[in-house]
Formats: sequence, C-alpha cells, structure tokens
Amino acid sequence: MRASHAALLLLLALRSSAQPLPDTAPLEFRGDPAAAMIQGIGRYLERIRPWFAARRNPDPHELRRLIGAIDRRADPVRLELVSTMDEPAVLASGDTFEVLAVRWSVLDGMDAEGLYLRLRAAPRHLVIFLPETDRLPEECLEIFDFAAAGADVLVPLLLSSSQPPPPAPGGWAKDQTEREWILRMAFPLGRHPLGLEVQKVLAFTDWWKQRYPGREVETAGAGDGAWIAAFAAILDPRIALVETGHLGVEPAAYRTQPLYRNIFGFARFFGEMDIRALLRGRLGNAPRAMPSPLKLARRDPEPRRLRNLRRMEDFLQRLARRSRRVRDELWSNIRGSTPEQWRRAAAPLERRIREEMLGELPPESTPPHPRSRPLPPAQDCRGWEVMLDVRPEFFAYGVLLLPARMTESRVPLIVVQHGLEGRPQDLFGQKPDSRAFAVYRNWAETLVRGGWAVYLPQNLYTGDFRHLIRMAHPLGLTQYSFIREQYRAALEWLVSLPFIDAGRIGFYGISYGGKTALRVTPFDSRFRAVVCAGDFNEWVGKMVSIEEPWSYMFTGEYDMLEWNLAHIASHAELAMLIAPRPFLVERGRRDGVGIDEWVLAEFARVGRFYDEMGIGGRASIAFFNGPHRVDGEEALRFFRKWLARP
Repeated sequence: MRASHAALLLLLALRSSAQPLPDTAPLEFRGDPAAAMIQGIGRYLERIRPWFAARRNPDPHELRRLIGAIDRRADPVRLELVSTMDEPAVLASGDTFEVLAVRWSVLDGMDAEGLYLRLRAAPRHLVIFLPETDRLPEECLEIFDFAAAGADVLVPLLLSSSQPPPPAPGGWAKDQTEREWILRMAFPLGRHPLGLEVQKVLAFTDWWKQRYPGREVETAGAGDGAWIAAFAAILDPRIALVETGHLGVEPAAYRTQPLYRNIFGFARFFGEMDIRALLRGRLGNAPRAMPSPLKLARRDPEPRRLRNLRRMEDFLQRLARRSRRVRDELWSNIRGSTPEQWRRAAAPLERRIREEMLGELPPESTPPHPRSRPLPPAQDCRGWEVMLDVRPEFFAYGVLLLPARMTESRVPLIVVQHGLEGRPQDLFGQKPDSRAFAVYRNWAETLVRGGWAVYLPQNLYTGDFRHLIRMAHPLGLTQYSFIREQYRAALEWLVSLPFIDAGRIGFYGISYGGKTALRVTPFDSRFRAVVCAGDFNEWVGKMVSIEEPWSYMFTGEYDMLEWNLAHIASHAELAMLIAPRPFLVERGRRDGVGIDEWVLAEFARVGRFYDEMGIGGRASIAFFNGPHRVDGEEALRFFRKWLARP
C-alpha cells in the first residue's frame, strides 16, 4: 500500500508541473527525431561493418546458400538449337568453327539460352564467358580470341541491368530493371538472380563434362558477369581457371549500388580478398576484346529477353506456390500438445527467424540514459517525449501518454505503432479534417480515455530511410534488427516506471506497425495481447505475385524484402509464435493492401493452430466496413478482456 500511495503522489506531482518523468534527465534535443535516428543508424552501420569483416569465415557452402544456388540441376542436361523462321540457329560459320544459338536445360522448369561457338575439330577446353549484363551474346567478339586458343566458347544470355521487364499480368514493374525484377521475386524465396545464372553455368558444365570428361572448363567475366564467373568456379571445382578483373564485392558502395547486387549476409562471409583466396591458383587476367574481321548475325533481342525472363518467373512462381507445404512440414515437426510444450519446441525456430530472416545486432552494452520532455497538457491526458540510447550512434524515441485522472496506482500499457511515414504525434490531438486523423482517428486518445497508458514509438520507416536496407542486408540485418533493439530498450525502461503494470502490456500496430507486430512481439513475452491491423496477409503472395496489383513487386517498397521467408515463416507462422498469448487481426473490408479471401485463408491456419492447442478463444479476426485505417472497436474489447486486472 505504501508503494501504491507513493506512486499516486508521484503522478499528482507530475500532473501539477511541467517536469521530466521520474529518473530521467531533461530532453534537450531539437530537430526531427526520425531523421536523426536514420542518420545515426547509418553511422552505426558504417562502424560495425569492419567488425563483421574481421570475423569472416569464407565457406563455399555458405556462398551457395547466400546466392540461392541450391536447387537440383537437370540430369541429364539437354542441349538443342534455337531457330525460328526469321532467325536461323547458325549465326556464323567458318572453316574451323560455327556459332550456334542454343538452349540447354538448367533446373526443373527453367532453361537457358545463349551463343555457342563450336570448333569443328575437337576442342582443348571450354570457356564460358559472362559479359557485362547489358551486352548481348552476339556483341561479344572476345569469343573469337578464345576460339583461336583452341576453346569452344559459350556466352549465356543474362538478365539486363538497364532494360525494364515487359509488363506482367498484374501491371508494370515501376522503375525496375530485369535484374531487380527477378531479385525482388527471388529474395523472399531464398534465391537470387546471381544464383540462377550461376546454375546456368554449372548446368552447361555438366553437359560439357558428360561429353568431354577429361577436358577443362574455364569461366571468364566482366562487369557483373565477373561475379557469376567467380561464384560458379567457387561452387564447382571442375572449373579450372577463372579470368576476371576487379570483382567489386567490397561493401563500400552498398548504400548506392543497384539493388540487384543485394546479397543478404554476404559481407559476413566474403570480401574481394576472400573470393580471391577461394580461387587461389585458378585466377587469370580479365578478358580483352580483340579486333576481329568476323561478325555475328544480329537478331531481335526482345523475344529472347522475354523467354529468359519468363522462364525464371515461372520457376520462382512455382517455388512460391509450393512454399506453404515446405513451411507446414518445417513447423509440424515442432508443434507441442500444450502451450508449455509449444514454447519449448518453438525456441529453435524462433532463433532461426531472428538470426537468418530478420537479423540480430551484435551485442553491445549501451546505458539508456533516459531523457524526457513534457508535452502541453490536454484535457484527458498528460504526455512526454522520451528518448533512450540504444547504441552510441542511435536512440529510441517515442511519446508516453497517461490518463489525466488515474484510478489505479499501476495502469496497463498499450504500445501503439504507426505506419509508413508516420509519427507518434499522428495518433493524438489531430483535427478531423487532417490526413493523420483519417488513418489513425486519434486512436491513442481513445485508449487513454479508457484508462490505459499509451506509448507511441517512432520507427525508422519515415522519410529517406531505404538506403539503410541496402547497407544492412549485406551484414545479414534488416530494419527490424534495429526496431527490435529499440523496443527492448524502451520496454526495459517502461516496465521500470512505478505507475506501469508490467504484467498488463498490449500491442496495437497498423500497416507497417502491423508488420512490427509480427516481427517484435513474437520474441518478447512482455507483450501479453497483440493486435495486427491493416497488414495481416498471405505474405508470400503479397511479396512475389506478378498477377495481383497490390503485390510489392509493383511498388518501390523494397525494404519489405526478407531472405527466404517463404520457406521459414509467413504471417501465419509468425502469429503462431505469439501463442499462447491472445492475438487479434483487424481488417478493413476495403483495405487495398489485399483482399479478404487472402487474409481469411492465412488466418485460418492461425485459428486452426490455436484450436488444436485448446486455446481457440485467444485468436480472432475482426472485420469492419472501411479502408486502410484504424477501427479499434473490437480491439478495445480485446484489450479490456485480456489486460483486465487479475
């Protein structure tokens, strides 16, 4: 009773004066906290990059996983000529050689095309030449130089790094190249355009070794083709020599380099010197174009480009359709019959999601040094801006709101997370004609009037933030690596406050905040009840569909990319990790992020899981007749039920 009385006296003192919160220093910060946070995270990434480099352990098996070159290749490999009425298969012919348009099988459902210079006499060896990705095979006169040295030469057709893909059934790929288009589709499936093109090289190597088992294979490359040449040789010791110049795989330019070079976790294992070390004794000089009087027949590149792209799309879309079965098998092996058994069984998968899919920051002890600044008092609540250090370079920032009249010495807390381009201030004190009100409807005020304390964190997805993703992914990190650490620091401080009931904390996140709901709360049991609003979806389809216009394939939001999520955890599996805690999905019938059919199908898997565990009443979905916005009606009842005083 004495502690409760002291807490009430403390709250009365706070209401009667414009003071910082207890045990916090005055917040002196001036400026935009979101922009400062983003700048700080950028500085942090620059600082820790050498830390990862110093711990590299180059391993060919890791490279295979990182570029997704993991699928079984065709066996045997089929090689055939490609010709049409307008374009013959023979592009050039001489006394000692012929140049052919060819196709060969690579993976189940994916073939490759290219140009094959075949010597009429038995060749001494094979050179597979990977040019800059905007050069067509018939523009590569280097092949005659290789042929003069007694080699057959293959030049595969590569994805373009400048040409946009043709329109997909769902619409245009906005401001993307062919390579980025395939990267966006492949990344959530644990694949990469580099890996698919490496597989083309390895499949042709299979064919060559079947025909000429005792003769060597070499790769040569330039530009982005040099990556393919080097990676293929690392993965296949049958490749005897690699001719390439500077590879350009160091992370100095990750912030500005094309998105299609984004390899998740690559800088943890490899730099330029590591690649060269793995190829020690097999590296040669970069190939040079030699003058040649011979010319190759020009062909219309568009049909070939389209075929090349569609084959990769078909292969990846098939993987996406099959991914649910892969996840079902993975998760069925760890289900427990009771909530307690489930939590123990799920621990290894939780760790895998944190480490392989979302990424974890290196451990570091940084005192939080909490600072606070009171907001102007309002009729129903009192508020403070709060800032806490997470790492020396960046902080957590948010707004804490308390009821003006508190009937309990310790009140439950609801953490409410804004969406893309949002601010904590968007959730309270907004005029009815504002855009923020149209989306958030002063939701924080509604909760405070209901007697809850409300904490409104600022997340990093505001303003110019996407370059952080380009910097983070090579280190095996995502935006949620930082968000989870910010939440950790904020919650540790919040539960220490004498007027917060640490046993009654809920979470409500909308849109990007709904993404946070599924990537933070599963790993922090202090959240006792969770609402995911305006986001829950059949997430694999949302990421990779080329038929539905709401797919992220057609938007600029490449920060959504999460490596191999389709085979590890979609939204249903992430929600299952919240169990046995209560979970609610809030869905507007006219919310353009998806359709009810997709949302219901994904939620059915969550509902079944809760039912099978004997706690079916703890998982529910609430529909309202509205667009992409806060509704909150069912969420209020949800929090009242599950965060009631014991």
